[in-house]
Amino acid sequence: MSKKTREDELKEVKVLGVKINPLSKKDFLKKIVYFLKDNNQHYVVTTNPEFLMTAMHDNEFKRILNLSDLSLADGSGVIWADYFMNLPVEVSGEFSPAKRSVYRKRKIRNQAVFSLLVNLFYPKKTRVNIPERLSGADLIFSICELLAKNDHSLYLLGGQGKTPVSAKFELERQFPDLLISGIKGGFSKEKILDEELVEAVNKAKPDVVFVALGHPFQEKWIFRNLDKMPSVKLAIGVGGALDFIGGSRRRAPLWLRKINLEWLFRLIQEPNRLNRIKTAVWEFPRTVCQEKIKISG
Repeated sequence: MSKKTREDELKEVKVLGVKINPLSKKDFLKKIVYFLKDNNQHYVVTTNPEFLMTAMHDNEFKRILNLSDLSLADGSGVIWADYFMNLPVEVSGEFSPAKRSVYRKRKIRNQAVFSLLVNLFYPKKTRVNIPERLSGADLIFSICELLAKNDHSLYLLGGQGKTPVSAKFELERQFPDLLISGIKGGFSKEKILDEELVEAVNKAKPDVVFVALGHPFQEKWIFRNLDKMPSVKLAIGVGGALDFIGGSRRRAPLWLRKINLEWLFRLIQEPNRLNRIKTAVWEFPRTVCQEKIKISG
């Protein structure tokens, strides 16, 4: 993993104590080209509201996110949180300290409701610091296109059933010049044997590894094992993206993604995700609001 420069630090924002690199897709791909050319190993995380909520209770995971080479805003909620946290809260000094506190809390709650509506109906307005959402499910294709053009190899690690094989065939169909040097899936993430997986990757000697174990397992696995896989220049956790690529799950239509309602499509398709959706859609905004009240005094 490379050392961060002062320039990189200046290009970070923090949401609930976790860094986010406010990059456009174009700038992100430039970074990937650089990562593949230098002599260091790198890992990228696609940080969404669930990541941030997990990081609040898992210090190891939070540290891993903050030490990553890039932490991308994967979710409109992350962009909203940065926008909301930076809205000024001004209360007249004519009020007593007790009243100022009450009015400040009231104003912050009103800001939360208003900014969430803005994020839903006019999301461009919230992109003050973070220019766009960079979803892992979308970036996979851009990365694969880049790898195919530059003769870099890819390894797919994780996924259940036929998903890894189906994803491999689909990526090779879309990118005929893409070299996928190996795949390994079908194992339980709770019973991971690091040595076995590392050995499989090392036999294939890929330049890039997509790790599909779901958070926080995939990020912790990458952090534990990246330096044991010397050929790997870039590792990125891709969560359930292989399911979309392999066809075992349908992704929300583009129009739903554009109005920040992809979560609703996934809930309808997978009702068992209710608790996860609740965390991202209800618990996360509430936690961000409480955090702003706390730091605003």
